[in-house]
Amino acid sequence: MKNTVIPSLGAATVAAALLSAPALAVELTIACGAVGIEREVCIDGANRWAEQTGHSVDVVATPQSSTERLAMYQLLLRERHNTVDVFQIDVIWPGLLGEYLLDLSPYVPDTDAFFPNLMANNTVEGRLIAMPWYVDTGLLYYRKDLLERYGHPVPETWDELETIASDVQRRERSQNGNFWGYVWQGSDYEGLTCNVMEWLVSSDAGTVVSAQGVVTLDNDRAARIIEQAAGWIDTISPPAVLEYQEEDARAQFEAGNALFMRNWPYAWRLANEPESAVSGRVGVTVLPQGDSGAPSGALGGWQLAVTEATRYPDLSADLVRFLTSESEQRRRAEFGYLPTRSALYNEPELTQNNAVFEPVGRALENVAVRPSSATGRTYKYVSRYVSGEIHEVLRGTKSTTDALASITDRIVERGLGDLQRP
Repeated sequence: MKNTVIPSLGAATVAAALLSAPALAVELTIACGAVGIEREVCIDGANRWAEQTGHSVDVVATPQSSTERLAMYQLLLRERHNTVDVFQIDVIWPGLLGEYLLDLSPYVPDTDAFFPNLMANNTVEGRLIAMPWYVDTGLLYYRKDLLERYGHPVPETWDELETIASDVQRRERSQNGNFWGYVWQGSDYEGLTCNVMEWLVSSDAGTVVSAQGVVTLDNDRAARIIEQAAGWIDTISPPAVLEYQEEDARAQFEAGNALFMRNWPYAWRLANEPESAVSGRVGVTVLPQGDSGAPSGALGGWQLAVTEATRYPDLSADLVRFLTSESEQRRRAEFGYLPTRSALYNEPELTQNNAVFEPVGRALENVAVRPSSATGRTYKYVSRYVSGEIHEVLRGTKSTTDALASITDRIVERGLGDLQRP
């Protein structure tokens, strides 16, 4: 196998290098992985398919920056180049790139083996334009030693989290003045949109924009949970949480300065590294639910898609089918890549060695899917409206009622299809 490594010099430079590469009729090309273990595992999987089929695969390293990676993909796909056959795409890109991608539904016989919400996310205008490869979802991390010390259970609702966080924070402050009850991602960026989606879906308050193109945000349940979250600032969450992203929250939690943390599955291993001050004292579970609804977590992760411009649609689709197969996902799970096939979350040999498996499996049953497929190319504006306006609510500079109405109006005024108030 040939493995092409292209330096991350910017999306245009990467794409130009690809476009100048000679096409080889005897091999497929897949753009996946950037560096380290992600790239190595992708190469290994492609090698295994090549050995079974007798074909060859050129693995092209993509930019580490998802922004640069998307720009590279858009350049290649819009120009209908066949330099790359298979693309690794982010979970929020199907609606943006779908018109350039092959419908995979005729090539994958066991689509019902995957979590339904993942398949729905990857279906655009009735076309299955990508297969779920590995998944991320938001989780709740907690100090199990402190819950035990103060006689508290693991919270199941946001109300319980708030009460427990307040009590333990008060008691711990006598020893650690920097201790807080709950840290999360409150900065004005995509991570805040993920948190908002989790609040909404766990409270049965809609998904901002439904799959049918209806704006669902301006409702009483949404207002209630967002107001509750705003009340966490400077009570159980530090004022600085308004600037926190994932690594900021993780730094505070691993330093022993928080009882609860919202973060992605990657944080589990890092929280238990020897250099972590809380190593061995951390538990992980699904995020809480609201007064109504069920536990949820924002959907993250990566998919595999085939360009419509490929010269080898059957072979390219078969490579995707193999890489998302049960055996391949089981192998990748050993490296921490969470499966997209529901049955694998019931296998003890996988779940007993990774504490995040069980809560991820539960979260995926009611996963919070960002409305990227419903809004397509305009999702970036929808996300921007959500994070920007809700950030103002969290800062106390805008009322929840005004923010929800404003987001709804801005989405509708943007002319996103048939969007209307529910």
